[in-house]
Amino acid sequence: MQGELPMKDFQKELGNELLASVSRSFFLSLRFLPARMREATSLAYLLARISDTIADTEALPTNERLKTLGEMADAIEGGAEFPDFSNVSFGDGLTDGEKALLLKANQCIRWLNVQTEDIAKTIRKVMRSIIKGQSNDLKKFSSNNPESLRSDEELDAYIYDVAGSVGVFWTEVGFIAYGNKFSTVDSEVLAQLGADYGKSLQLINILRDFPQDIILGRCYFPGDFKDYSGQQIWEEVSEIWMSRCRSLMLSAPKYVESLKSSKVRFSTGLPAVIGAETLNLIQGSDWSEIEKRIKVNRKKIKAMLFQTAMRSFTKRGISNLISGALES
Repeated sequence: MQGELPMKDFQKELGNELLASVSRSFFLSLRFLPARMREATSLAYLLARISDTIADTEALPTNERLKTLGEMADAIEGGAEFPDFSNVSFGDGLTDGEKALLLKANQCIRWLNVQTEDIAKTIRKVMRSIIKGQSNDLKKFSSNNPESLRSDEELDAYIYDVAGSVGVFWTEVGFIAYGNKFSTVDSEVLAQLGADYGKSLQLINILRDFPQDIILGRCYFPGDFKDYSGQQIWEEVSEIWMSRCRSLMLSAPKYVESLKSSKVRFSTGLPAVIGAETLNLIQGSDWSEIEKRIKVNRKKIKAMLFQTAMRSFTKRGISNLISGALES
């Protein structure tokens, strides 16, 4: 097939070059992940980034995005080729890396199809969950009228689908790669910790992106907020959800501490270190700062990368770093 890569080049072109172009921070943490986990997590990330790009692009109407996500789900399950995006105009809404990723989507599918059966199974499982969450999100917020989620349970289901499932995936890949040398904790217990860890990271995204989501008519915080301004909603419920986020993130130090490989501890713990710092910045900011979208600056990110790397050599080093940030 024209444009298909030799099998040995999938990791080089897709797992290295393409991944670096769409997520520099994630690529940096993955570089330290041992090879036995790196390929599966790189591929899963690229597939999730493809589906996320499709779900978010305004170049396609909502019904087309839903249709394309369904076609992607079929392709991942092995039932079809992925849609050809070469003739689709995305305007200025996508980065060059995202455009390149969409054009190479079928190569990602072929990379999936040459994975071992157990790895392919867990990638397909997490992608079913992610695409389900993204599709439900599009259906919920497809009208021009501002909407909010109906209940805590609805929010919990959404953050599990798009992020908690990733924590379960990470756990499954770890045990496939390392067996009982992956963690000191039972796989089912660790999967639950991973799910809560993932959900906490998605709640941070929701908190950080709240002002922009409100402008687009989306409110992930459950409640009846008719005639409320974004600031009024924020002042009423943000502390509640920041507190719940901290509670969920307490799973992260427990998860990381259980891991036996220092390199895996680093790659697993870094998102929590950055996430805890982001949460602290959000909690310490007033509405005028929240509106500008809170973000950890690059200098601080570099410092956290170094600090996390140094702490990874001891069992509790990163765990203590995360716990300390959550208590501050």
